[in-house]
Amino acid sequence: MYEKFRMLLLLIILISAFTVKLDCVSAQADLASHVEYISTEIGPRPAGSSNEEKTAMYVASQFEENGLKTELEEFKYYSLNSEDIKTSYNVIGTIEGVSDKEIIICADLDSVQDYLTGNYTVGANDDVTGLAVLIGLAQKYKDKKPFYTIKLIAFGAGEDSFTFPLITPKRTYLSPDAYYQIVYLPYLVGARQYLLTNQESVNKTIAVISLEAVGIGDPCVVSKDYYTQNNQLFVDSLVLNARLQGINAHKIDFMASESSEGREGAISHVYLPFSIAKIPSTFITCMNNPNVTSTVHNTDTEIPGYLSTDDTYDNLVEYNGNRESLEKQLETIIYLVDDSITKISLFNVISGG
Repeated sequence: MYEKFRMLLLLIILISAFTVKLDCVSAQADLASHVEYISTEIGPRPAGSSNEEKTAMYVASQFEENGLKTELEEFKYYSLNSEDIKTSYNVIGTIEGVSDKEIIICADLDSVQDYLTGNYTVGANDDVTGLAVLIGLAQKYKDKKPFYTIKLIAFGAGEDSFTFPLITPKRTYLSPDAYYQIVYLPYLVGARQYLLTNQESVNKTIAVISLEAVGIGDPCVVSKDYYTQNNQLFVDSLVLNARLQGINAHKIDFMASESSEGREGAISHVYLPFSIAKIPSTFITCMNNPNVTSTVHNTDTEIPGYLSTDDTYDNLVEYNGNRESLEKQLETIIYLVDDSITKISLFNVISGG
């Protein structure tokens, strides 16, 4: 059965590779301006902070401006780090499709605390670039109706570790194994909250792609992270499709990061609850010359500034050479994600999904 689906998917990708590609990105998109505004005007965005809320409101306003049905999902949780109850938000923008089955593209709103300095980063690359891509997709689909419904979600409180939900919804559509794994995830709070409160969506969600630090280097599709191994057919198809579109994409394992200064940590992203629920899922990040044979990636060379206070807008522009190159980098990611949505939709329609 796996081989049958693999050959079908390959045929779809090969046929569509010869089609002419138009409208790579919306003419109104100035993606770098969103990165600049959030990282410099709003700044560090600790989970549950007023700056995280400002970012949620900004993303919601951009979704609404482009005609998306937009929801702000407020949730509360307990953080062992701050020994306090915090309030955060998920921003959900819906592009209604012909079918109510869903493809979710997501990123996170908050920024990480630098392990060495104790200060919160402005997170220009991690993960304002992901938010900018969500806004760019909203622009791209402003006057388009996809076959499957697309949900663009900016999840709150993704970086706050050692947390507990204040109210845990009862298990309904999730399997017992998936339900308890998701309930006891120590972080990725907004994604955890979303899936637990929308368990019925499991049966109609076709795929989930999250975006993490996509502002520097080649796209890398994650096969395995610290917590889970992803659907290999799904990962392989995304990489193959990108390469057939002329994009130098890689398949990597990303279980941990390290730096010469001693920053290190286990790696996953906001797609994880969906992967646990057995929905085809992965996250896309970008790296300079990624070491595809290693499960640990260096934040000095492969993702400069990652997880540190060096992750600023000015440094991101410098790493790319100039602002125009940063804009082109983000446009490439939008093209990759949009084309992946098309191929995922074709595959599911033809295979009877």
